[in-house]
Amino acid sequence: MDQRKGVSYKISKKLKNPVVAGTLVFFSFIALGAFIFWQRYQILMEQRQSEMSGIIEMVEENIGQSLKSSYSAALSLALLIDDDGEIGDFENTAPRLIEANPILDAVELVPGGVITRVYPLEENSAALNYDILADSTRNEEARKAISSRKMYFAGPIKLRQGGTAVVGRLPVFIDNEFWGFSAVIIKLENLLRQAGLFGLTQDVYRFQFSKEDPLTGNEVYYLPGPVPDEAYSEYIILPDGDWKVYIAPKNPYRELASLWPLAAFIFILSLWMGWMMMRLLKRPHKLEELVEAQAGELYKSELKFRTIFNQAAVGIVRVDTGTGRILEVNRKFRELIGYSREELKNMDYRKLSHPDDIAENDLCMKKLLKGEIREYSLEKRSLRKDGSLAWIKLSVSPLWQPGEEPTSHISIIEDITEKKEAELQLNKSYQMVMDQNRRLLNFSYIISHDLRSHSSNIQSILDLYVISEKEEERRNYVELLKKVSVSLNQTLHHLNEVVSIQTNLDLKREPLKLIYFIEKTLDLLDMQIRSKNALVSLDVPPEAEVEFNPAYLESVILNFLSNALRYSDPERQPKVEVKAYKKDNNWVMEVRDNGIGIDLERNGSKLFGLYKTFSNRSDSRGIGLFITKNQVEAMGGEIQVESTPGKGTTFKVIFG
Repeated sequence: MDQRKGVSYKISKKLKNPVVAGTLVFFSFIALGAFIFWQRYQILMEQRQSEMSGIIEMVEENIGQSLKSSYSAALSLALLIDDDGEIGDFENTAPRLIEANPILDAVELVPGGVITRVYPLEENSAALNYDILADSTRNEEARKAISSRKMYFAGPIKLRQGGTAVVGRLPVFIDNEFWGFSAVIIKLENLLRQAGLFGLTQDVYRFQFSKEDPLTGNEVYYLPGPVPDEAYSEYIILPDGDWKVYIAPKNPYRELASLWPLAAFIFILSLWMGWMMMRLLKRPHKLEELVEAQAGELYKSELKFRTIFNQAAVGIVRVDTGTGRILEVNRKFRELIGYSREELKNMDYRKLSHPDDIAENDLCMKKLLKGEIREYSLEKRSLRKDGSLAWIKLSVSPLWQPGEEPTSHISIIEDITEKKEAELQLNKSYQMVMDQNRRLLNFSYIISHDLRSHSSNIQSILDLYVISEKEEERRNYVELLKKVSVSLNQTLHHLNEVVSIQTNLDLKREPLKLIYFIEKTLDLLDMQIRSKNALVSLDVPPEAEVEFNPAYLESVILNFLSNALRYSDPERQPKVEVKAYKKDNNWVMEVRDNGIGIDLERNGSKLFGLYKTFSNRSDSRGIGLFITKNQVEAMGGEIQVESTPGKGTTFKVIFG
């Protein structure tokens, strides 16, 4: 015990030494100032990157507009070529195109890869009769346009007639045969001027224009100046010509240089604070006066710290660890969550968490309180004031030392909503593609079987036709062949309709009122309903609304209602009930009839199969239910069926 007291006394004595105390104060303020300096530097760098992103986006838009204008001109020029490959009124059309599109410097027609028409002729006559495809130094990008069947901008290249330009070549095909190119020429300086590279903040930033050489694979730069350093630059990639446009600061250390006065102030302040501490300890009789003076300085320092706290680029929250009450928040967090400082004061942080994410956070907090961990990070959902969700990355650090009683902790919150939503959308798209692949694989087996059946029939009839010697038999075989041909054509029509459903990944969805589409379909079936003397009842709430494709919804409802009428029991009056209700937050449409019914024990597994029929009717094709099921599943829905032979059938569509 005495030994510990002796050690404590020595430490206390050293701390009272003016030099030691002054040095500690100096380095403490240096550390605080370094934090302030770094935060300010980060803010300036973010502002610079944001400004460069805005400028480069403007350049991308300008170049995009120029290329769209060029494409329109090339397309107009291509329309001069008739179905026989003859060129129309080029001499009158070309000047009008140049006049209407200031971005263009020349236009060309290049049949078979040889330049035969060019305007203006005088400045570009040296290019006439030049075979692009025969020139191994130029033909790579021309062949790229042919293979893609889209307009591609080659270059920048040195022109035979002089100057450097980009050449947009639109491949022209007649009867699926390559005819040649409709081409436009844009001088490089003209393109860059239209993009705004010569007028946008040239005093602060510089631009660079580059492209990968198709022969060597090396990136070639076309503007004067050094190669951009990716650590300090922003860039865009323009796919129409595989170009890169960079923007970079002329002086990458400009922001850092602007902060040297702040660094000098921090150093001088720290030095002064250390010197003042030395003076305080040297003059105990002036301690009270100096403490009061220092209180004001400390207040200013705290005010500066608060300023940095509120200007931080991420959300910062201080929380009472024991109660979970929020003690302090910065501006960035308030902007993210939508609450004011007063609303957040003393609020339990759990109220800002999604209910499904509270358990994981509480588990990590328990480990932190037990000392098992000293910090933790996790991704979770946070509830904004307006009820929307924000994905955040939460990093929690305690403000107590190991072995001490827990007091409060700091939470650093980073908004990752866009990143997370992109991940979720990517997973959704991946699942959709996998489902499409699965359905297409199953469908390929159906196609193989059905087409093989038709081809076998045709082959057998042709074999019999060849060996038959009687003219009457041959005529009969020809008639059979016509029937098989008609059946094959109908099969191909059905298969094409199903393929269009299964391969369409970008179907238009919109909110649709069920009652409107059901009543519209009943109007279409009015004659059938009258002829069958059928009773139709509706129980569909006006608010029943689903996200669906309009054409698909009409097809689905028409299929179910027409089937209910078609397969009615001739021994009793047909009755059809249509109703809609909500189940598990999803709308369900139910179509019930008292028709002949389906034996689900025998046919349940084949109910939605292609060309599967379950009645003796001659007009049953087995295509309707297959298409309907694919349409519903393509919209994220599900079909259920209940049926008893002789009593009727109920189809349920659960909208996703």
